[in-house]
Amino acid sequence: MRKAKALSMASTLFLAVTMLSGCGSASNGNEDSSQTGASPSEQASAPAKTDAGEKVTLSVVHYMVEKPKVDTFKKLTDKFTELNPNVSFDISVMPVDKYNDNIKLKVSAGDTPDIIFGRPAGMVDMTKAGAFLDVTNEAFVKRVDPAYIPNVTYEGKVYGLPIDLMTNAVIYNKDLFKEAGVEVPKTYSELLKAAETLKSKGITPFAASWKDGASYMSFMWPDMWGTLLVNNPDYASKIIAGEKSFSDVPGYKDFLQRVNQLSAYANSDAKDIDYDRSLQYFAQGKAAMDIMGSFAIGSIRSYNPSGNFGVFMYPATDNPEDNYMTYSTDDTWMIGAKSANIETAKKFFDFMASDEGAQIWADGVQTISTISKDIKPAQQDPISAEFQAVFQSGKIVNNQVKPLWYGQYDDTWQKVMTFFLVTDPAERNVDETIKKLDDGFAKINKMN
Repeated sequence: MRKAKALSMASTLFLAVTMLSGCGSASNGNEDSSQTGASPSEQASAPAKTDAGEKVTLSVVHYMVEKPKVDTFKKLTDKFTELNPNVSFDISVMPVDKYNDNIKLKVSAGDTPDIIFGRPAGMVDMTKAGAFLDVTNEAFVKRVDPAYIPNVTYEGKVYGLPIDLMTNAVIYNKDLFKEAGVEVPKTYSELLKAAETLKSKGITPFAASWKDGASYMSFMWPDMWGTLLVNNPDYASKIIAGEKSFSDVPGYKDFLQRVNQLSAYANSDAKDIDYDRSLQYFAQGKAAMDIMGSFAIGSIRSYNPSGNFGVFMYPATDNPEDNYMTYSTDDTWMIGAKSANIETAKKFFDFMASDEGAQIWADGVQTISTISKDIKPAQQDPISAEFQAVFQSGKIVNNQVKPLWYGQYDDTWQKVMTFFLVTDPAERNVDETIKKLDDGFAKINKMN
């Protein structure tokens, strides 16, 4: 799903698009307004204490809703405070759909948080305005795999610390597949056939929610930013720049047709339930598949610790060789440029990027670390292992080397796509939807 910006997705994901990591709005049980934290590290494997002195409280804002992420972040902050008793944390959880606006209000009011969850490319207007600290030359940035640095870079400067990757695929219930006699699909036609077979056996093919961005972005994400992006590199930036329209992008109409077809196989109450409830549906065996991000592993396991689940690449085409898994950096943290506690915040980032900090995160969240290929969960969940197996196949595409939708473009895209999804599949009009997108983006470009 988000953990994206979506978050996110996303989350995460276009605010939900650029955020999809743990995208979604704050939900019951995840609304901790304050926590205490843990210690930084001067070296990747040897955490060092901050200077003992006056008390420092680091303010943190995020929109993560997955309980495993919220709990694991608390483990990080607890460990930091254990090593640095003079440092504590004041943590606020904000709904993803109002996150960008809330951060803007805080910054303009002179109440900039010390640590801000999000991506510089997903909050371009604030990045341009200097809201986030340039961390290009910081030691913790050097610990991140260079392949992922473009995801947190804007106009040549690094503004964020990404701590894991978000991969997107189809999570499926192996027992339900076996019961229905369905094989793992390798082509889009096989995926459609599998959905029809499952439905004929009285099994809901897909768990989904159209109520919030975190879920519906997850449903579309691997198609929208997988093979389509490979065939049309940087198409989002070209559309925003007015160089292309949605109707000009080869395959965009086909993508919407696939969304239209597959969404007809989702649970009938998709427009009435939220992201978390859709994960429960899948985890509890009420649906056979969930088109979702690796960020949802912890939540799925919290509802069914022993479920027999697997993962396969989303097949957007009928040629298996043309199918790609989309990925991006997921949970990412930035430092407020106007923070009064910049040095302490940097030391906490040092800790998150240390081997110890990265291991704590990997163990709790089960995602792929951006810090080192050697860092894996001590007890890896089979879902996590299968996500990684697809990723390691090399048939992957980084969807956030360039910015995706953001600001008004994000708002317009989401409104059009939400209307599309909540409309009865039999009454949807793909051509009309593309025209709405083209008209909406053209209107924004005229105003800019």
